[in-house]
Amino acid sequence: MSNWHQRTPQKRSPGIRRAVWRRDSGLCQHTRVDTGLPCFAPGAVVDHIHNLADGGRDSAENCQVLCQWHSDKKTALESAAGRRKARQARSLPTSRGHRPLGSLE
Repeated sequence: MSNWHQRTPQKRSPGIRRAVWRRDSGLCQHTRVDTGLPCFAPGAVVDHIHNLADGGRDSAENCQVLCQWHSDKKTALESAAGRRKARQARSLPTSRGHRPLGSLE
Protein backbone atom coordinates (compact mmCIF):
# COMPACT_ATOMS: atom_id res chain seq x y z
CA MET A 1 0.00 0.00 0.00
CA SER A 2 1.27 3.46 -0.83
CA ASN A 3 2.40 5.73 1.94
CA TRP A 4 2.24 8.93 -0.10
CA HIS A 5 0.31 10.70 2.65
CA GLN A 6 3.08 9.97 5.16
CA ARG A 7 5.93 11.30 3.06
CA THR A 8 7.50 14.60 3.99
CA PRO A 9 6.81 17.08 1.22
CA GLN A 10 9.99 18.11 -0.54
CA LYS A 11 10.67 21.76 -1.00
CA ARG A 12 10.60 22.37 -4.74
CA SER A 13 12.52 25.13 -6.38
CA PRO A 14 10.25 27.18 -8.65
CA GLY A 15 13.41 28.05 -10.57
CA ILE A 16 13.78 24.44 -11.73
CA ARG A 17 10.41 24.47 -13.49
CA ARG A 18 11.19 27.78 -15.21
CA ALA A 19 14.67 26.60 -16.25
CA VAL A 20 13.31 23.34 -17.71
CA TRP A 21 10.51 25.16 -19.56
CA ARG A 22 13.07 27.58 -21.02
CA ARG A 23 15.57 24.79 -21.87
CA ASP A 24 12.87 22.75 -23.66
CA SER A 25 11.35 25.86 -25.32
CA GLY A 26 7.97 24.88 -23.85
CA LEU A 27 7.73 21.92 -26.25
CA CYS A 28 7.05 18.25 -25.45
CA GLN A 29 10.29 16.27 -25.21
CA HIS A 30 8.78 12.77 -25.31
CA THR A 31 10.70 10.75 -27.93
CA ARG A 32 8.39 9.38 -30.60
CA VAL A 33 8.81 5.69 -31.41
CA ASP A 34 8.05 6.14 -35.13
CA THR A 35 10.60 8.89 -35.80
CA GLY A 36 12.97 8.83 -32.83
CA LEU A 37 12.45 12.58 -32.54
CA PRO A 38 10.79 14.57 -29.76
CA CYS A 39 7.04 15.11 -30.04
CA PHE A 40 7.43 18.93 -30.08
CA ALA A 41 3.73 19.54 -29.36
CA PRO A 42 3.08 22.54 -27.10
CA GLY A 43 4.00 21.59 -23.54
CA ALA A 44 1.52 21.44 -20.69
CA VAL A 45 3.56 20.20 -17.70
CA VAL A 46 7.09 19.88 -16.37
CA ASP A 47 7.47 16.19 -15.49
CA HIS A 48 10.06 14.23 -13.52
CA ILE A 49 11.68 11.66 -15.82
CA HIS A 50 12.44 9.36 -12.87
CA ASN A 51 9.75 9.66 -10.17
CA LEU A 52 10.71 11.19 -6.85
CA ALA A 53 8.95 8.27 -5.15
CA ASP A 54 11.31 5.88 -6.92
CA GLY A 55 14.43 7.80 -5.95
CA GLY A 56 14.52 10.37 -8.75
CA ARG A 57 15.98 13.78 -7.98
CA ASP A 58 14.21 17.11 -8.11
CA SER A 59 16.66 18.64 -10.57
CA ALA A 60 16.54 20.17 -14.03
CA GLU A 61 18.41 17.14 -15.39
CA ASN A 62 15.59 14.87 -14.18
CA CYS A 63 12.77 17.00 -15.60
CA GLN A 64 11.26 17.46 -19.04
CA VAL A 65 8.36 19.30 -20.61
CA LEU A 66 5.52 17.04 -21.77
CA CYS A 67 2.32 17.75 -23.70
CA GLN A 68 -0.89 16.80 -21.92
CA TRP A 69 -1.33 13.59 -23.95
CA HIS A 70 2.14 12.24 -23.14
CA SER A 71 1.85 13.35 -19.51
CA ASP A 72 -1.46 11.50 -19.13
CA LYS A 73 -0.04 8.40 -20.82
CA LYS A 74 3.08 8.39 -18.61
CA THR A 75 0.97 8.91 -15.47
CA ALA A 76 -1.32 6.00 -16.42
CA LEU A 77 1.67 3.68 -16.98
CA GLU A 78 3.27 4.71 -13.68
CA SER A 79 -0.02 4.25 -11.81
CA ALA A 80 -0.47 0.77 -13.27
CA ALA A 81 3.09 -0.16 -12.28
CA GLY A 82 2.44 1.12 -8.74
CA ARG A 83 -0.75 -0.93 -8.44
CA ARG A 84 1.06 -4.01 -9.76
CA LYS A 85 3.86 -3.50 -7.21
CA ALA A 86 1.33 -3.10 -4.36
CA ARG A 87 -0.53 -6.23 -5.48
CA GLN A 88 2.71 -8.22 -5.50
CA ALA A 89 3.64 -6.93 -2.04
CA ARG A 90 0.26 -8.05 -0.66
CA SER A 91 0.70 -11.54 -2.09
CA LEU A 92 4.15 -12.15 -0.55
CA PRO A 93 4.24 -14.59 2.37
CA THR A 94 4.75 -13.13 5.82
CA SER A 95 7.82 -13.96 7.90
CA ARG A 96 6.00 -16.95 9.49
CA GLY A 97 5.08 -18.42 6.12
CA HIS A 98 1.40 -17.41 6.29
CA ARG A 99 -0.36 -15.44 3.63
CA PRO A 100 -2.02 -12.17 4.62
CA LEU A 101 -5.74 -12.18 5.38
CA GLY A 102 -7.81 -11.99 2.26
CA SER A 103 -5.35 -14.00 0.21
CA LEU A 104 -6.97 -16.60 -2.04
CA GLU A 105 -4.01 -18.98 -1.96
